[in-house]
This record gives sequence, C-alpha cells and structure tokens, in this order.
Amino acid sequence: MTAPEPLTPADCDLKDFAFMPLDVSRLRDSELASNETPEACWAAVLLWSASWHQVPAASMPNDEMWIATQARYAIRGKIDKAWKDVRPGALRGWIECSDGRLYHPVVAEKARDAWKAKLEQRWRTECGRIKKHNDRHEGANVPKPTFEEWMSLGCPQGHPLFVPRDTGGNPEDKTGDNASKRQGEGQGQGDPTTSVPDGTGGMPPVKSPDQMTKDELWAAGKSLLAQAGTPEKQCGSIVGKLVADYTPEIVIEAVRAAVIERPADPIAYLKACCQHAAGQRKAPNKQEALEANNRAVADRLAAELAGAEQ
Repeated sequence: MTAPEPLTPADCDLKDFAFMPLDVSRLRDSELASNETPEACWAAVLLWSASWHQVPAASMPNDEMWIATQARYAIRGKIDKAWKDVRPGALRGWIECSDGRLYHPVVAEKARDAWKAKLEQRWRTECGRIKKHNDRHEGANVPKPTFEEWMSLGCPQGHPLFVPRDTGGNPEDKTGDNASKRQGEGQGQGDPTTSVPDGTGGMPPVKSPDQMTKDELWAAGKSLLAQAGTPEKQCGSIVGKLVADYTPEIVIEAVRAAVIERPADPIAYLKACCQHAAGQRKAPNKQEALEANNRAVADRLAAELAGAEQ
C-alpha cells in the first residue's frame, strides 16, 4: 500500500506559535480519552506538542528513541520498560507518510489553519508595503496581488519594487534627485519596458535570497527594518553602522539570513548574526528575536503612556 502524502506543507514552520489549539470537546469525547490510560493520554499530548514545533508542523521523525524521549519515557539514552505498554495509546492516530515521518491528522488540521493564517498575515504586510510604495512614488501603480496570486509567486516579500521613470520636467534634476531614493526600491531595474516581465503588473521577477545581488539584498534588508516599524531614515543608518562595526561581507550574509528567516525583530537578528560571524556569540534563533521584539513593544508602549500622562 502506497504511503499517503505529508499532511502539512514541507515548509510549514510554526516554531514562533507558542500556543497549539486544543479542541476541548473533541479531546474529551475521543477514543483516546475513553479507552487509554492516563499515562498514555499524557504521553500523547506531549507528542502532539512536540510535533507542533517540528518542520513540517504536526509531524515527527519515525525514530523510537526520539519519540520515547519526547513522551518522557527515555533518559540517558535508554528507553523505560514501561514505554511498551504506553506506546500504543500514545501513538494512537499517527500515520507514516511518504516522506518517512509520522503525522497526526488532527494536529495537522490545526497546523494547516495556523500556517494559512501566518501566510495571510505576511501577505497583508506585503500588500501594505506595496501601498506605501505607491503612495511614496508618484506614478507608481504596482498592483497588490490577491492571496492566491501571491502564493503562486512563491510568497515574495521584501523584494525591490518597480519605480517608474519620470519623463517630464528636467531629466537631469529628476535623475539626480531620485538616485538615492531608488536605492532599495527597484535599483538596477532599468527600462521598465524591457526589465519588467509581462503579466507581473510591474513587479520584478521573484528571486530567492541566494539569487539576489548585493544591491537587492541591501534593499531587502532595509525593507525588513521598515516593515518592523523602523523609521525609513534610520534604516540606512542601522545597516551602515553594522558595516562599520563588522564588514560588508558579514552584513550581507546576515541580511541574506534575515530575508530567509523573517525574524520578528530584524535589528536584533541582524546584529546577532554579525556577532556570530565575528565569533562574538552563538548563532541567533527566532525565539531570541521574538523576545527582543516583545521587549521593544513593551518599552514603546511605556513611553507612549508616559507621554500621555504628561
């Protein structure tokens, strides 16, 4: 019998989702709760929780030691003898899919919903960035893609947007005034009639971070900072300070990593990447960036409250 396809997308990553939905009525009335021992039920919940932060979410490796460890029935490399009695109930409902991993259908159902919500939020952020781009550039009319269009393009986010050339007025003045403004907003796009592919509505070809040029990565890095709430005028200064403190090569690789990871606090993430590359600290992770972002939000709210009281 052919193994079924994985129940969640291969890139389904919910590590930044601290909470896993739990359908109380569904669990209470399930065969697991009715027919299995309390020990098996608790082990099952631990496995669901462990799979929530695996990639793909709702899956886990088909490895006995790993599973027993997550269920708290292994210590110091040895599986507890009691595991053989608990295992059938703890693994109730899990199925092996074509990628060799085990998936739980109910957890996968919740994971797909959460993953779609996460992608929709990214799409709304990108639409907001496009709207801001159009507002800032006279004549720009980059269309906001529908969610389905955005998904079909590979979920592009933070890539340079097309800036129309102003053919009116003094060409020399326009070129000089807009040279710095175009940096990070479609730099190197060239003539729109030849560089922008048909059917994209003015959007450049989608590139992966590995395919981006140095200038495109600089633009993407500044865009990440802007999306996180950093004032536009400060984005270039922040990147410039990192270059001064480290090297352009280190900063470029840090930006490349940030474009891939999409951390909640890109400033903290970029600095941590540079420090790691320079041998000053361990590699950063999303949780650290998320905690830093939470602290920044708390500080900002406190400042706003203090200003209101005055």
